[in-house]
Amino acid sequence: MGTITLPDSSTVTVNFAATNANGSPGSLYGAQVSGGGFNFWNPSAPYISAQVENAPPDSDILQLSGGLNQIYTVTLSAAIKDPIMAILSLGQPGLTTTYDFDSPFTIVSQGVGYWGGGAAALKALPGDVLQGNEGHGTIQFLGTYSTFSWTVPTPESWHGFTFGIRTTQAIEPDPDPNTVPLPGTLALLGVGLLGAGAARRRTKR
Repeated sequence: MGTITLPDSSTVTVNFAATNANGSPGSLYGAQVSGGGFNFWNPSAPYISAQVENAPPDSDILQLSGGLNQIYTVTLSAAIKDPIMAILSLGQPGLTTTYDFDSPFTIVSQGVGYWGGGAAALKALPGDVLQGNEGHGTIQFLGTYSTFSWTVPTPESWHGFTFGIRTTQAIEPDPDPNTVPLPGTLALLGVGLLGAGAARRRTKR
């Protein structure tokens, strides 16, 4: 479980769950939590855009390996407008991996990340599917959400992610059009609060 603190000091509680097809608890490949471990979010360029002014600020990351017939679900205590997901190393140059979401999204930014990749390594496919061949970047879910889920059908060593919100217009679904918004910033979860076991894995390839 994690908590996002908004500019007005209110909080949104976030739960992440991995569930097997039979309903039993699933698992993660691992996690780097509470600011410990290696910072795979460097370089920061793939995660920065007009919508997101900063990359994930430290080493916190959740890691999946895929191909386990699991459903991954994020649940929010308050509906959030256009939540953001930062993704690291989805797929490999010779191995396509997908995140099959239950909600529409758009690719906000991408580029060369810690493990390489490029400007077109992430692709949005029909059916709310994100395809990666060493993809590093951010996506934004379109709409107001209190929960969303995805599956990862293809096995891979591991890929990582974390979540965030634009701190402006985050809770308010229909902001006042006469109000000039502040620059959108990315308020990221501390995944150390999600209850995942800490890991210190660096080797992927």
